[in-house]
Amino acid sequence: MLKNRIFKLLLLALLFAGLGGCNYDNLAELYPTQCDATSTVSYSNDIVLILKSNCGTGNTCHGSNNTSGITLNSYSGVKAQVDNSKLLSSITWDGNASFMPSGSTAQIDTCSIGKISRWIANGAPNN
Repeated sequence: MLKNRIFKLLLLALLFAGLGGCNYDNLAELYPTQCDATSTVSYSNDIVLILKSNCGTGNTCHGSNNTSGITLNSYSGVKAQVDNSKLLSSITWDGNASFMPSGSTAQIDTCSIGKISRWIANGAPNN
């Protein structure tokens, strides 16, 4: 009888300890980064990092040896996609180009889309 109570108490304690350790906190939601919508956006400091993080410029998606036929790891490659309106169209999912990132169920974050939009609106300079 005593062993049975001890076993139940231990089981209950483990259950509570396990449930207390479960959480689904999203780090980005807990510590959101501020998106500066007024700062100057540069190709080398902002756009390259966004493309590297989201567009596979370092691998086979849009890098040098890519399978897509679209190279985004150089300014000239990115500028060509800006000039034909495919870059912004593909990340805003407006229906005029393939949705990117490919196979994703979500667009890239709104801050990154905003930065790319501002950079394009400013003439997409190689800065």
